[in-house]
Amino acid sequence: MPPATAMLTSALSLVKVAHALRVTKFIPDVSRGYFARHLLLSRRSYSIVHADSSSNQKSKDAIDRSDCGDITKQFIPLVQEYEQQVSGGKLLFDPLQHHAARKLTRLQLALKHYDHNTFLEQLEQVEQCEINNQHQNTSNEHKKSPIAEQKMSPSTSIPIPRGFYIHGDVGTGKSLLLNNFCESAPALTSSKKRRLHFHSFLQEIHQRIHGLNKKLLQKHGRSYHVDTSIKRNPILQVAEQLSNEVTLLCIDEFQVTDVADAMMLSQFFGELWRRGVVVVATSNRPPQNLYEGGLNRGYFLPFLDLLEKYCVVHHLGDPSIGNGSEGKDYRRIRSGVDVPGSDKCGDYFYLTRGGNEEYTSQQLDQLFQSFEKHSHPVNNAYRPLILQVQFQRTISISQYHSNAIACFSFDELCAVELGSSDFHAIANHFQIVMIKNVPQLTLRYPDRARRFITLIDELYEAGCCLVCSAVDIPDRLFVGKASDGESTYGKKSTTNPDTSMETGDAVDVAQVQGTAVSELASVKELSFAFSRAASRLLEMCSKTWWEEKGA
Repeated sequence: MPPATAMLTSALSLVKVAHALRVTKFIPDVSRGYFARHLLLSRRSYSIVHADSSSNQKSKDAIDRSDCGDITKQFIPLVQEYEQQVSGGKLLFDPLQHHAARKLTRLQLALKHYDHNTFLEQLEQVEQCEINNQHQNTSNEHKKSPIAEQKMSPSTSIPIPRGFYIHGDVGTGKSLLLNNFCESAPALTSSKKRRLHFHSFLQEIHQRIHGLNKKLLQKHGRSYHVDTSIKRNPILQVAEQLSNEVTLLCIDEFQVTDVADAMMLSQFFGELWRRGVVVVATSNRPPQNLYEGGLNRGYFLPFLDLLEKYCVVHHLGDPSIGNGSEGKDYRRIRSGVDVPGSDKCGDYFYLTRGGNEEYTSQQLDQLFQSFEKHSHPVNNAYRPLILQVQFQRTISISQYHSNAIACFSFDELCAVELGSSDFHAIANHFQIVMIKNVPQLTLRYPDRARRFITLIDELYEAGCCLVCSAVDIPDRLFVGKASDGESTYGKKSTTNPDTSMETGDAVDVAQVQGTAVSELASVKELSFAFSRAASRLLEMCSKTWWEEKGA
């Protein structure tokens, strides 16, 4: 290859790898008297930072598996791992997944050269410089010399990998790519990277904030919380704790439906990104549609700007990729129900309509009793099982056999005030969960539909097997419109006043009166979330899933 051609190809390779990076520069700001931090996001700055890198001497594309050089000795590029799974028959080749894997491989390469600890050390130096200079006397006798100024200045440039936000339809492989990426992230120990479902992530953050507030209250009293300074902000303090623990944070099924979470996330992730944490997330919604129609959404918009700034946003399902192919729901394909709306259900999904109630009840009872051999003799008295839940709460379970199976009615789980932490405790204790008599879910009781979706998410995340009986197939369980007389919140209904009050209590009471129920952020998300729940229901109720989980 001619030298000029090799140099040009090498330069293009550098640009592709550097696209996964942004550069943080610490530049003296004379007008403010301390070091200000500026983000330089141009491609030109990327290539400058890596121009002298000895690892980028190959003339082919940086993610070409045959030319990864020394990098392949330490980790397998995600795109190569994907191709191996396809060739081994574990996965079906999908051009959309393959394209996303190539992009994530670039982030792998960027993470390999990222030193998060050094970044935090230099950030601490800069912050200390800011504190010192803010208290510095402006008189000539205390003015620092240029030499002293240089000594206290940290490195002039620190490359930070940009994260990845992947969104698309249900079952298209977003979680698969996230899991494989997190497992194969190079140069990171297991303690420096974490993969969490969004529900678990929120539970942990709220629990940490609660614990910190409790400690501060015991130490300083209630007057401490009157001070609203940044240093005493528990959200930012917890974000600082997490940034010291992890370099890579992977979050599955990112969604925002609650005004309190929306306000918290904007501050929390802003601090994580400021402190150099790399975030990779999946979602069914593009960034601009998160918390759509939510209360005080204007306060949430800065988070969206930060998300697009610190993460590469990728649509898994873009028709312009993969010769115009569309995303497929591989959960349906695995469960043998690849036609949405088909009356065919999973092997352990039973219908109670059309006079099948008695037959279905007998089938469920026989299946449940078949696990009686797993029960310990002490359980012969059918004493309730008490599971510990977060915040010193408990949940009582009356029908169960050891940790093999538990049986619930829909009302026991979704018509009472239970949440993701309760469902998390159940999902992580039992291998099989049986849910009886799931009704048609409408906007009359959106809280019940929301709990059911959360329940399915937690069971799926824990790898539980599911037995379910319902009035209709999963695709038709949720009706995304309000019933007659209940189309708006806060308006008087022509139906029973008690029913109208139930509708009002089921949604965010902070919403203004007269707003259509279907337009509330928490309700609009239901139609998107339920398509995911229906897909997961079919897979968890299939024999393929049960055999894979060893049930």
